[in-house]
Amino acid sequence: MKRTLLLIISAIIVLSACGNSEENKKDSDNSNEQATENKKGSVKEIATDKNVQGNNYRTILPFKESQGRGLLQDNMANSYNGEDFETGLLELSKQVFPTDDYLYQDGQYLDKDTTNAYLQPKYTKDEIDKMDKDEREEKNANENLGLNPSHKGETDPEKIAEQSPAYLSNILEQDYYGSGDTKGKNIKGMTIGLAMNGTYYYQKEKDGETFSKNLDDKEIKKQGKQMASEILTRLRENKDLKDIPIHFAIYKQSGKDAIIPGEFIAGTTVEKSKTKINEWNDINQETVLLPSDEAGELDDNLNENFKQFNDNLQSYFSNFTQAVGTAKFENKKIKELVVDLPIDYYGRAETIGITQYVTEQADKYFKDIDEYEIHIKDGNSSKALISKSKDDDEPQVHIYKNSN
Repeated sequence: MKRTLLLIISAIIVLSACGNSEENKKDSDNSNEQATENKKGSVKEIATDKNVQGNNYRTILPFKESQGRGLLQDNMANSYNGEDFETGLLELSKQVFPTDDYLYQDGQYLDKDTTNAYLQPKYTKDEIDKMDKDEREEKNANENLGLNPSHKGETDPEKIAEQSPAYLSNILEQDYYGSGDTKGKNIKGMTIGLAMNGTYYYQKEKDGETFSKNLDDKEIKKQGKQMASEILTRLRENKDLKDIPIHFAIYKQSGKDAIIPGEFIAGTTVEKSKTKINEWNDINQETVLLPSDEAGELDDNLNENFKQFNDNLQSYFSNFTQAVGTAKFENKKIKELVVDLPIDYYGRAETIGITQYVTEQADKYFKDIDEYEIHIKDGNSSKALISKSKDDDEPQVHIYKNSN
């Protein structure tokens, strides 16, 4: 009897072990399959989610920094230009490369050295011969890729300012891939932005006084078009870029002391395989302060509404100074408005009250504007944001809990 019982127990143990082994094998197989699936869906092979896309581009992940990173901040006349140039270029690209059909990636073809070489003046043979080895390397003179006008041997800064100032200040590249190309293998389109100087700055002697020369609008546009044609020729030499559409946009910067950005003045799209630019389209943009005489000439109703907006705020809040607006017009029509509204030393309850009142006033005076943002700040500390896009029925409000 005991022997029979032992045999039964042993059989149960063996069967249990076999069952566990099979389960472990299944678990192991499932884990391997899951690992494989996870690997397939890893961050290296995806783009940002369509559900959070909005009207913006989805980007390929992990995000690759531009090969010319840092130049946007270094080479622009002021910080207003840099942000406006990049944001505006994205908006122009949407008209050529729709956000539903393309993924975005920072420019990967024009690296920092190449871009800096393009920003140099064209050198004459005599100028190159006079350079030592280190200077030639520093200025990439042997390749002589400069797109700015040649000084033709002239060294007097004042004469250079008159005869051959630097028009091109920066180049920004944006790359576009098919919506399903989450690995970014085959580029499908490219946008090149050319930031042109509206004012040329120079010194007659090192560390001396800085002088300026306003550049002619027609010449700025002419130079930008010529430079775009040369850049197109160079880009087409790359096998990846031979058969893609390339969009070019020319941006005229505001001066270094300006408190408003510049504007785009011309654009064109070169169809795939084409090596020449046949036609350009003028872009009629203008950015002005509110309130101002310039704004009044473009849209007197908006200018008066902004004055009334300010007057109402000053009546409601005894120590309120004045809000300042920046309005961007396109083809003489208001496109977007950004307002900076300063407040001083208000508690949270007061900030909420101010935000509520400002929202009411904005809805009253700016309801016909497709897009606006109102930034309520205490010094450099953001307190609240009121915004509206063309898809919003009413303003969106966010009051920061912890602001810096």
